[in-house]
Amino acid sequence: TDQALSHLRGRLTGAMGGPVADGSPTGRRARLRVVAVLLAAYPVLASSGDAACDCLDWKQVYESGRSVCGEGLEFYEIVKPRTNVSLIEAAFLRLGVGEFTQHEFCTSFFQRMDNNHCVNVGMFPYGTSEWYGQQWCYVSAACTELNGGQRVADKESYPSVLNWLSHLPTKVFDPLARTILSRYTPSPVPRDLSWKLCTKGRDRRLRDMAPLDVLGLAKRLDSIVGFVTKMAYQRLMPHNQTWDMVRDAVASGDIGSMPPALVQAIAGKEAIVIDVDPEGHTDQRIVRGTEVYELDIGCNQTGCHWPYRRGRDVGEL
Repeated sequence: TDQALSHLRGRLTGAMGGPVADGSPTGRRARLRVVAVLLAAYPVLASSGDAACDCLDWKQVYESGRSVCGEGLEFYEIVKPRTNVSLIEAAFLRLGVGEFTQHEFCTSFFQRMDNNHCVNVGMFPYGTSEWYGQQWCYVSAACTELNGGQRVADKESYPSVLNWLSHLPTKVFDPLARTILSRYTPSPVPRDLSWKLCTKGRDRRLRDMAPLDVLGLAKRLDSIVGFVTKMAYQRLMPHNQTWDMVRDAVASGDIGSMPPALVQAIAGKEAIVIDVDPEGHTDQRIVRGTEVYELDIGCNQTGCHWPYRRGRDVGEL
């Protein structure tokens, strides 16, 4: 930045042709040239410090080996309150959560996200204002405006043979793994990333996207659509607040009978997820302002599908 400013001063001196302070036509023309130089240079100066804090493309981060899925906040919903895990923990966390959860979180979502949209830290109730109620993304380690985020710690390698042995029963795997690890000398695995909490208006947050855009993104990714909506928006939390409990109030537009979180979301025209299933696993309704979107799951021999559509508005159901 200092070099850019020095260069700008030189350009200003050249543009002015020396000090010109009078009101003559020559002076006015010189000042116009100065303004033109400033307008041309300002975007470069303004963006030079911000570029390091631009969110990185998720898919590129993983494919380049800069991080593995689970090193950041991908599994915060499961490992909270921890925010940094080792490589071996990330690897075996993915194994430990089971094949479906690994597919739901990493394989079908994060690793297919060929974009830099910010996602939820976790699946928390609407109105959660603490840091974990925000959205996040990876950024360069050079970024200094993490908004409460942190550097992804350098890691150490682990013996890859453990991946092949992980299918063994626990009583066999555990002592074998301890023996292998005791004889293994790890090598450093440097990391050049941080994660930051995203800012509305500065970053591309899934939370700010229209429901049909989020649903369309999930479909294009061939992700589990009901998972993607909860990585985009905050929720009314089952078991206490399900669609059955608010449907009549939404249908009639009876604000006074709605939970405060839903009232606040409607007033702010912010999308909110409402589960139909008390367990929070199947059908959903998404309300944004007066708009209602219906998301249902249907499973058959070919797999599970998530058809969605715009329903009737609040007060018109």
